[in-house]
Amino acid sequence: MELILAIDQGTHASRALLFDMHGNTVAGQLLSVDLRRPRPGRAEQDAGQILASVKSVIDMTLQSLPPHQRSVVRACGLVTQRSTVLAWHRDGIPASPALSWQDTRAAAQVAALRAHAESIRRLSGLPLSAHYGASKLRWLAGSITDGSGPRLGPLAAFLLDNLCDGATSRIDHANAQRMQLMHIGQRRWSRTLLDWFEVAEDRLPACTPVEHDYGVLSEQGIPVTAVGGDQNAVWFSEGQPDSGCAFINIGSGAFILAAGGDAITDSTLLNSIASSDAQGCEYLLEATVNGAGNALQWLQDAYGGGDPGGKLADWLQQVSTPPLFINTVGGLGSPWWQHNLAPAFHPESTQYTPAERAVAVAESIVFLLQCNLDRMQHVRPLRHLRVSGGLSRIAPLCQKLANLSGLPVTRSHQQEASARGIAWLAAGRPADWAGTDDVQLFAPQPDSALAGRYGEFVEQLLRRIEAGNYD
Repeated sequence: MELILAIDQGTHASRALLFDMHGNTVAGQLLSVDLRRPRPGRAEQDAGQILASVKSVIDMTLQSLPPHQRSVVRACGLVTQRSTVLAWHRDGIPASPALSWQDTRAAAQVAALRAHAESIRRLSGLPLSAHYGASKLRWLAGSITDGSGPRLGPLAAFLLDNLCDGATSRIDHANAQRMQLMHIGQRRWSRTLLDWFEVAEDRLPACTPVEHDYGVLSEQGIPVTAVGGDQNAVWFSEGQPDSGCAFINIGSGAFILAAGGDAITDSTLLNSIASSDAQGCEYLLEATVNGAGNALQWLQDAYGGGDPGGKLADWLQQVSTPPLFINTVGGLGSPWWQHNLAPAFHPESTQYTPAERAVAVAESIVFLLQCNLDRMQHVRPLRHLRVSGGLSRIAPLCQKLANLSGLPVTRSHQQEASARGIAWLAAGRPADWAGTDDVQLFAPQPDSALAGRYGEFVEQLLRRIEAGNYD
């Protein structure tokens, strides 16, 4: 029996998992890591703690196997949270904290580049934003003044430098693209973007394909054959994806993945790389909804009454005529990319019950998802949706998404999608990679009232954008 090791380093935890060649989980371990918020706009992690946790979960997972099985681990894949960056010395020692994707300390530089926003989107596939790596890398370069000239780059490159044998620092195309410094079509660092963001190319790792020989784990001798970003890897969690499917994860925020065409297929959505190898590249369309679980937290903070999550499933079935909630919590993501627009109920009233407000917020999440699905349908027709994440456990929410989209929705209880996806790529894309049997189907049903509220939601949202109802 051959096994594949997957290393999944996320914002809050490092995990190692072993899969057999059919996609079944054999063993796994997880360790939590800390996230600090020293001041508004800053979110940092201890890079040394992250590295130590990754090494520990690898060792713990392999040690959990009988001795005779440890020698049958044939390959390893590494997946990390995209847009987290740091500086490190040539010997692998961190020269800075890891700056989380949530960190926006370099927003001033981003604002100064507004005149180049469209060109930056065209070259990188991403809207100009302080959440991506470029501005944070420039900040790091300017903050380290001891003359050591440390390496700069995504978290995955730092981990590879410390885990693998090899003198050349490298990073995969999927993580490199999230730096907003890579030409998405040419899959190399863009001289234009490097100049605009003032980042020196010789401080960055070399861009290499997702599916690539990255060397071997120094302590275990296991070849690393795939490296990617967390959401990109989800696309391959059940093997070769169906191009007519969209993947939706609904957590604190929500994201949608669908097969893309050329590198740039819709300028209002994110364009990213699913995977690449020596022969070519597979692109994805991505959409982002900022206010999902965060919007329910906003409701709790604004109105009190405790966490509405435990009651939401019942309320979604009981409340038939909720108000609208113009959900701009965390800023509007795709396809509008607006910030600082004030969230509000429509029509305004102080008489709404906690149930009515909670249902309005929940429906707004579905409405924002549908706005992005409508955009994606212009690029590629969709036949079904797959949902995951914490809010997908609320069955009536999944049913509303099916009803509004007119598409069947399947819900998986799988908790290891990123790890499964990178393991499949690392294994060489085996044909008999098993999907999970633990799924539930939500078939679309007619719901004219929901469709009517969706139409009014879009109308009210556009009016507020045009009027500039900002905080």
